[in-house]
Amino acid sequence: MNTSKIFHYGNSSAATSGPRVLGFILLGAGLLVLLSPWFMQGGSSLQKTILVGVGAGLIGLVLLTLSSGILFDFQENRVKWYQNFLGMKFGNWEPMPPILHAELIHHTFQSKNTPNGITPTMSGQKTVYKCVLRSEKAVFLSLDFSQEKGAIQAMEELQQLIGDKADQVFPSKK
Repeated sequence: MNTSKIFHYGNSSAATSGPRVLGFILLGAGLLVLLSPWFMQGGSSLQKTILVGVGAGLIGLVLLTLSSGILFDFQENRVKWYQNFLGMKFGNWEPMPPILHAELIHHTFQSKNTPNGITPTMSGQKTVYKCVLRSEKAVFLSLDFSQEKGAIQAMEELQQLIGDKADQVFPSKK
């Protein structure tokens, strides 16, 4: 049985952020450079090819390790917004008010990209599922999820961790 009262919220858009996309591109380019001597004749020396391929691949791997998220420690009532680099989470723990209630809401809106000549211009209805964390006096934070299933799983875990006290603090929520 897990007695820890820590909840991890990872940034779901981090996989498509600029540095991570560049990491995929550099890793692919490094692999292509390393494989090029087998299907291309002439060109640079094998040593230069290996150095460029390994260098691009390593830079790509480092960029792929970049991510961010939030750690909640409900036992100590603290929160940590972090940046992850090479598996190390950088950030400071900060106090947070005691979270008494968590609720799931959804928000549907018209989404559209501004045409810029690089990315496709897409628009349409988009639904975001939000896990709203409330303290006694106000909403503390809202965690966004793109998939309903992930939001429900997170909500169940959050309610278990905080021992949801909505009936004691928010009588109308019962």
